[in-house]
Amino acid sequence: MRTILFTGKGGVGKTTLAAATALRSASLGYETLVISTDIAHSLADALDTPLGNEPRPVGPARLYAAELDTGEELERYWGDVKRRIAAILRDEGVSATAAGELAILPGLDEVLSLVRIKRYYDEGHYQVLIIDSAPTGAAMRLLSAPDLNRWYTRNLLNLSRGLARAILPSLRALVKLPIGEDVIQERIGQLFDQVDALRTILTDGAQTSVRLVLNAEHMAVRETQRAYTYMNLFGLAVDALFINRILPEEVADPFFTNWKADQALHRHEIQELFAPLPTFEVPLMRREVVGLKDLEGLARQLYADRDPIPPFSNEQPLRFYVDGKRYVLALRVTGVEGGSVELEKQGDELRIKLGRFRRSLVLPQYLAGLQPAWAQVEGDYLKIAFEGA
Repeated sequence: MRTILFTGKGGVGKTTLAAATALRSASLGYETLVISTDIAHSLADALDTPLGNEPRPVGPARLYAAELDTGEELERYWGDVKRRIAAILRDEGVSATAAGELAILPGLDEVLSLVRIKRYYDEGHYQVLIIDSAPTGAAMRLLSAPDLNRWYTRNLLNLSRGLARAILPSLRALVKLPIGEDVIQERIGQLFDQVDALRTILTDGAQTSVRLVLNAEHMAVRETQRAYTYMNLFGLAVDALFINRILPEEVADPFFTNWKADQALHRHEIQELFAPLPTFEVPLMRREVVGLKDLEGLARQLYADRDPIPPFSNEQPLRFYVDGKRYVLALRVTGVEGGSVELEKQGDELRIKLGRFRRSLVLPQYLAGLQPAWAQVEGDYLKIAFEGA
């Protein structure tokens, strides 16, 4: 099964582009499912049809859609564990509201929505899965931790074990299922087995691609830089960018002169920041894109005769790894002659100068607190090592 994940800052149009891509996929004969995992669902609005937690046929043959209920998924996989942890925390004096929130790992609701991918993968009914999602840093960190399963299985049930034994009878009275330490351990194991399997699927570039959606605006460009860094950090393959709502040339009203100039500047900046990734420029439409007819028109304008399902690129211009005790950032600088590297770090932003090469990167949190120790060009990559102050 081929999986394509559309993500971007809220309001940039990722839902519309995901839906248009799904329609194009179905029209090419792929059994296609498009799902929304975003809490603020808008996929049903884009398709102009009611949707629920389970897939239902939409429009043309071979197209299905769903808006996942994160609360239902959370209860299915984590409900018993959540009640167990919350009960322990309440007994330790934590308020009921805070205990309920603390019993859910940051990003877990988003991860559990994405875990559905594994279910569809196992069922084998669909050839293409297109996801409208906005995974946060918390969800990405949870997905990236391969030892999390073992840590929770080993340590969660040790929390106030004697106290837990005392409260198990009252917990059994609160829930309809018998709940004991073996049940909790089984639920934790099942959950993180699913997360491990999901990680394998998402980090296989042949199976999964991420497509970043942004507008040609300063804040959207910076947010996309950050998202791109996180995707590379956690091993997800970004294969394209979609710059949405570009003002067409025929818009000649003087009111938009500055807007068009700003967009041209940001479009050029995006090409420099994200090269060599392919970029799709999507014009601002004359009206809101709603319903299958409008989406089909957008798909034709986007892809023409092109098949949007295979990866658009296999490039990996940015990657992170650990070398001994140092974190290393490797940035592709093909065609740039070696020479003196100038680095300037301000907060989580790193500015790089190498001859005529200029690049600004938004660093992940664990690198933002470190300082660049050395930099050198090796082959087609500029490697920058970081260490503590």
